[in-house]
Amino acid sequence: MEEVKCIESAEIQPSPSSIVPPPLRDGECYHVFISYSSTDYQWTHSLIEQLESCGLQVCYHERDFTPGRTVLENMSDCIQESQKVLLVLSPEFVRSRWCLLEANMSLFRDCLERKPIVPVLLEPGVSIPLHLCHLTYLEVNDPDFKSKLLKVLCTPNQQLQGSTVVPFQPPSIYNGKALQPLSAVNNERMNKW
Repeated sequence: MEEVKCIESAEIQPSPSSIVPPPLRDGECYHVFISYSSTDYQWTHSLIEQLESCGLQVCYHERDFTPGRTVLENMSDCIQESQKVLLVLSPEFVRSRWCLLEANMSLFRDCLERKPIVPVLLEPGVSIPLHLCHLTYLEVNDPDFKSKLLKVLCTPNQQLQGSTVVPFQPPSIYNGKALQPLSAVNNERMNKW
């Protein structure tokens, strides 16, 4: 297993032997799409610069959304063209309808395509929305935050232990858990209603 180096937990320093972004597959333009509130711009753009200095292709709305298209079209396409989605969770993120829409679209893509979602808790005590609370998150104040983040971003999706939710399957997905169809219950000789 390759070790990801982190210097003084403040900066990500690229090293050819330790950081190898996974190759982009057909239809992918980015390693990660970052969803964040504009109030967290300064912290997020510092992280984006560090990730890009390591060779990761990062997608974010100010630079990569196509002018003249709807926000919804841009969100959908950028998530589709990215290997992973990073959510910068802050109080402002959970209050933003656009950020929550990006999170919801990411969950949908994860169900269909096993596209990993990486939530990052920007500050302690953020009230995580119910539909995101089943995800394991990284905490910015963790001394190993950046090395853990690089490790997950540089691991090819198929090598990750599993998806953040169960794979898409009929009949429905609710809060990360598959619901059994009524026919499955009836096959167990349960009383019909």
